[in-house]
Amino acid sequence: MKTMVSAMVGNVFVLLHSEGPPSDEEWSKYINQLKTMKDLSKVRSIAFTDGGAPNSRQRKDVNDILKGRPGLAAVVSYNSLVRGVVTALNWFNPAVKTFSPDKLAEAYEYMKLTRDEIFNVNKAIEELHVELGFRLKCSPPKPQFR
Repeated sequence: MKTMVSAMVGNVFVLLHSEGPPSDEEWSKYINQLKTMKDLSKVRSIAFTDGGAPNSRQRKDVNDILKGRPGLAAVVSYNSLVRGVVTALNWFNPAVKTFSPDKLAEAYEYMKLTRDEIFNVNKAIEELHVELGFRLKCSPPKPQFR
């Protein structure tokens, strides 16, 4: 069973995490996507997690790529333990912020997403749920597409 899926939508990474930590294979796919980005200063990330989070080695992988450059990121979760991981990530990247699922509009605003980007991110979330094989508890309601 998959624990993490990710996709690039424009310059926004969208990640879905189950309750379990990502496997090395799942994390490597994300890291390889991140490495292909030409201008990391323009990359934004939004992660939805039911509790799963990268382990310390996986977090180091991201820190090694960012090399001290902050990357705008939002983490959406009900899970209080996730806040601790976000705090640890925040030491290296002060642009990471956590949001509860009922504050998704605030997360999108924090990410400075346009209306079209929100539409495309929401569409990607639905496609990623299919890839994951189930719907996360912290996911936004299914959107009504145009």
